Amino acid sequence: MAKDRYLEIKESVLDHIQTLFDEMEEEMAMSHQEKYALLEDSFENATDEDELKVAFEQWYAEHSEDLNLDFKVDELWDKAVGGELSYDNLKDTEDEEETSEDFLGLKEEDEDDEKKHKNEYSDGNDEY
Repeated sequence: MAKDRYLEIKESVLDHIQTLFDEMEEEMAMSHQEKYALLEDSFENATDEDELKVAFEQWYAEHSEDLNLDFKVDELWDKAVGGELSYDNLKDTEDEEETSEDFLGLKEEDEDDEKKHKNEYSDGNDEY
């Protein structure tokens, strides 16, 4: 009896959350379609590449927060027009560029100097 109630509640909650997620996905898809249509409309008035870029930059400025885009306007533009930027590798490259040593202002060749300074100021007793 209790097992039946448990399964009923479990299924009910899972169904409710799945329905909620489906509705959210549908709303997101409609929002993305609307944003895309606005971009298409803004391109209609452009007559050359420069005007296309300006229209894209304006569209991006108005809608990038709503879309939660992880890319800067120039990154998107460059990729779209055949740039060398790879979205798959962009996040990895950005993470590699700022290591903890870079953040602290240290470079790899400075690590030996850092160890030497630690030894100069050490009394030989590493227990604190």
